[in-house]
Amino acid sequence: MAVLRQVLTRLELSLNETKARVVDAREESFDFLGFSFHVRRSRKSGKRYPHVEPSKRSVRRIIARTKQLTDRRRTPVPMPYIIGELNRTLRGWSNYFHHRNCTGVMSNVKMHVEEQVPTHLRRRHKVASRARAYHLFPGHTIDGRYGLFKLPTTAPW
Repeated sequence: MAVLRQVLTRLELSLNETKARVVDAREESFDFLGFSFHVRRSRKSGKRYPHVEPSKRSVRRIIARTKQLTDRRRTPVPMPYIIGELNRTLRGWSNYFHHRNCTGVMSNVKMHVEEQVPTHLRRRHKVASRARAYHLFPGHTIDGRYGLFKLPTTAPW
């Protein structure tokens, strides 16, 4: 910590003493820059490996943002504008977090987005039945007709 303080003072930066702490990553997990770091055991080999995925806070924030963009109050806004905002948000989030062990998290976020958009369309077109809305607005229609960005569910290593 002393060396870190010296380097930061030379760079004219300051260290937040309340947030900064030294962690043994082999023993406990920690969040840093939106990612959650754990050491886990592989199911195949049994060896320990560093598991890096988006933190729960990051996932909550992207889900809240998609809910905000597809809110009931936004039904008068033209659909191409809503899809454009949603695409920019999802593309930026996935470009940052599409790394290492994020496959499960990405598929959960993708599933949430694919539920929110038909719900928004159901409210927009005043379709009372959820089953009828899924029949009218299936996933391939939303991707094809409206041009919704498909979140990648497999991450590169």
